[in-house]
Amino acid sequence: MTIATATRALVAGLTATAMVLLGPAGPASAATTTVDNTTAGRFAASANWGTSSWAGQRYGADYRFATPYTGGSDAAWFSASVAATGAHLVEVWYPADAGYNSATPFIVATAAGNQTVVVDQRANGGRWVALGTFTLAAGDRPVVGVSRWTTAAGYVVADAVRITSTTAGNPGFALPLPQSALPRSEYDDPHHDYPAIDLPVGTGTRAYAVRAGTVTIINDSSCGQGVNLTGTDGAVYTYCHFSAWSVANGASVAPGQQLGLTGNTGNSTGPHLHFGIRTGSTRRCPQNFLLALYDGVTPPAATSLPTTGCYYATLRGGETAPLG
Repeated sequence: MTIATATRALVAGLTATAMVLLGPAGPASAATTTVDNTTAGRFAASANWGTSSWAGQRYGADYRFATPYTGGSDAAWFSASVAATGAHLVEVWYPADAGYNSATPFIVATAAGNQTVVVDQRANGGRWVALGTFTLAAGDRPVVGVSRWTTAAGYVVADAVRITSTTAGNPGFALPLPQSALPRSEYDDPHHDYPAIDLPVGTGTRAYAVRAGTVTIINDSSCGQGVNLTGTDGAVYTYCHFSAWSVANGASVAPGQQLGLTGNTGNSTGPHLHFGIRTGSTRRCPQNFLLALYDGVTPPAATSLPTTGCYYATLRGGETAPLG
């Protein structure tokens, strides 16, 4: 499962715990909620959290801050009302300063349990910084927390959060990668030797479930770290070359739920996501399926996808041409 052209692979990204994406992870809908630390009834913190308006990059009139503490989380929480269970882009705003904390734990209360993303609050201040896209359950509850539990020096800061539904236009499906990760043209490239596709993204890019289903963990010398997602349609959606998993074996997942972080494990010549679709024992070309997801329309059924036309055959002199 090597990538067709290794030189197209992006430079290895940040580690799983420290990676933060700048800008939207996918097309945002109008269902957006912004919560400031001063929003009435929407923010809660212990007396250990102070209030300041010193930093010019703050969101609103002020922000909250606290010293690191390794005896417990003592998190400050932002609450929000989530209208419907589904994928949501979670972003945070904070003022940055060289004296603030370089490893602040942000906690996202997802439908599958809390997930932590570590953020360097010495950089990227005064803007919306995406923690990622997560499946949030419907209801009114604390959704994003800022924890004091870090060994890094400097204040941890809680200022504002923004939560955007990314499934309003197509709640049953999601792209396997953040929409901003690749242009549309990458989703129709041929694979090298059988129906599948290699998507060139750097190590640490979040990989998402394309539809609801059940996960089976893969860990072998070919796929490396990956998953088989058996969809509710009965088709199997294969992801390979992860650097880390984000789900447990046997987990039930929703569209847009994070499955892992891309990487270069297994039989791979550079960081990328290998993606394939199988119905029974038949491998299908996933390109039309992925292009539909990129365009925000309902994709074709897996059983209707072609079995040829999306990979190369070897010609004389070592040249190659797409089959089909």
